[in-house]
Amino acid sequence: MDNQKVARELLKVAKELVGVRKADTEGEYKNFTGKIDWKGSSGEVRNATFNLDKRRGIDWKNGKWVDGTWMNGIWMDGIWEDGYWYDGKWMNGVRKGGYWEDGKWWRGTWMNGTWEDGYWHGGTWMKGDWDRGTWENGTWEDGLWFDGTWMNGTWKKGTWEKGKWVGGKWYDGTWENGTWYDGIWYDGTWKKGTWMNGDWKSSKPHP
Repeated sequence: MDNQKVARELLKVAKELVGVRKADTEGEYKNFTGKIDWKGSSGEVRNATFNLDKRRGIDWKNGKWVDGTWMNGIWMDGIWEDGYWYDGKWMNGVRKGGYWEDGKWWRGTWMNGTWEDGYWHGGTWMKGDWDRGTWENGTWEDGLWFDGTWMNGTWKKGTWEKGKWVGGKWYDGTWENGTWYDGIWYDGTWKKGTWMNGDWKSSKPHP
């Protein structure tokens, strides 16, 4: 076997080893590209810095989550491309898509995806489907709200199916049904529901 052939075979083996690089033991990983397999979580990541902890799950510092399943942990910052999130705390970052089962969102930008349940503390929701949960504060740019409780924040446009609106600013969109307790309504279409209290600026939202 000549030297060039040996070199090619060694390069092939090296690429295969890199391709199956796996984070599956407790400890710190820096600028890691490969697969996480830890306490039920399994995902493909790139240029990621994180800790794997037996008690807390994944302590994610930064990087890109490409796809997979997140069971539990703390997400500090970075980019989420796709996948299933079951529980944990999201502190900051950009979420482009995927499915959110439960957990607490503190701040960041939600680009798209499905929110099943949980607690939203603040940040910007660009678009997507909200099934239920509690919205404490933040900015809703567009999307479909199925059910839940809105405490405060700014709604720019979208469709509200049902739920409880406690306070905040509604700029535009379609209100299908629900209970409005207080807040400011600027414009939009009110189809039915219960208006308890609040102010309207340019169009009366209730009969």
